[in-house]
Amino acid sequence: MNKDQAYHQIALACLKALKDPKAASAEDPVKNLYAVIDEAFEQQFALLLAELEDCKQRLSAIDQLNPERHTLADAQAISGSQGTAH
Repeated sequence: MNKDQAYHQIALACLKALKDPKAASAEDPVKNLYAVIDEAFEQQFALLLAELEDCKQRLSAIDQLNPERHTLADAQAISGSQGTAH
């Protein structure tokens, strides 16, 4: 995931909240918008954590390679394998 994609998802959530008729009639529309922004950020943060965990697992797998039996190509294959898609 890149920064532009994350910002795009957050902006879409904000626009959706602003267009929602329930949001306009809410007791505090600003609080409602903040809640939507919070939720969107949390979703993006969860995706980043999943990517981090995937990277940690790949690094651990590379670390466990036996240099006598494995080559740089083996490590590159692990680092380039497709993990969590966002």
